[in-house]
Amino acid sequence: MLKLANQILDAYDDVGFQGLKKIARKNPSANLMTPGEKSRLQDTDYALSVITKKASKLNKFPINNPDNTWLSSEFFEQNHHKLPKTAAEIAAYHIKKACERYGIEPTPAVAGMAKEASSNIFFEGEALRPVKKTLQPDLEKIADVQGISENYTAAQYAFATPSHVKVACRYFEDHAEKIPHELRHKYASAIQRRAKELGMGQQKGTVEKYASDYYNPLVDAHLKSRAALLEVADPSLRGALEKIAGLKSELSPPQFARLLHGFDKRAKLDRYYGSFLKDPYLATFAAAPDPYHGYSYKFASRELSAEQIRQLVDTKGAKIRDHFGPHFEAEMKKDPVAIFDSLPNDAKELLAGMADGTV
Repeated sequence: MLKLANQILDAYDDVGFQGLKKIARKNPSANLMTPGEKSRLQDTDYALSVITKKASKLNKFPINNPDNTWLSSEFFEQNHHKLPKTAAEIAAYHIKKACERYGIEPTPAVAGMAKEASSNIFFEGEALRPVKKTLQPDLEKIADVQGISENYTAAQYAFATPSHVKVACRYFEDHAEKIPHELRHKYASAIQRRAKELGMGQQKGTVEKYASDYYNPLVDAHLKSRAALLEVADPSLRGALEKIAGLKSELSPPQFARLLHGFDKRAKLDRYYGSFLKDPYLATFAAAPDPYHGYSYKFASRELSAEQIRQLVDTKGAKIRDHFGPHFEAEMKKDPVAIFDSLPNDAKELLAGMADGTV
């Protein structure tokens, strides 16, 4: 079989009008797009988006309007035998769905070959040997961190199957420390997105830590650790750090982490990563949303926030242990706000007194 890029598959490959002449009498009013109109289509405007062996993209069978859908159905009838079976099934499914949307009768090949597909993507190299037999080439693709981080098409090609995703997770687990910090989030996010497309669910471990889109409930504590180091490193930058802290509510976690990383490099705090400081991505991200975001406990004329409860566990652990015992202290360290919220009011008020220094 020739490469798909060399095949006449849809109406826009038919520069000699051979296929168009065959179907012209069926629907003489059908219009082709201009090159300008075609250039504005998105990947999802096609029934088939092929990721080639060289990680380029090949979009076939446009279905963005009634004319293109009719033409794609007719050209699929003529040319589906040139496609790999899986690619033909994907294209047929999306052409059929578009025919239903526009009230067009699909051709027999479209109707007969359509099999439900979660996306219009087909990997030209998916018929290659299994991942275990081609482990080294796959690892080379997986190790192209920058390319995958900056181009999701490259990620789809590198992580072609669930097996590839699992290898990528192991690779990231073993090599994350050698990957530049600014690429870790993008690379881990590409793995998670591809895992979701393949129906694998959320990947755990280091990938989950770096792929998050949720704020860490302890991010303010990590900012305070930076402020403490600035007292020695460069006190003149305290105001800049305070401005960054004030932007948290306006920025997404990835945006905030990138901004904090830039500040760390400027203040030369990045040399403390892994010792006194967590890197800005681990400091900013949480694997899941904070269920106690905005939580507060009101008593008398005072109020105790979720952040204050967490700080209480960090700073008054010995006092908590003296009053409630070591087992309680250990449990509260695991999930401070949830444990606090489950306590009776007299225990909450005792802990609140520890927080404000009255106990």
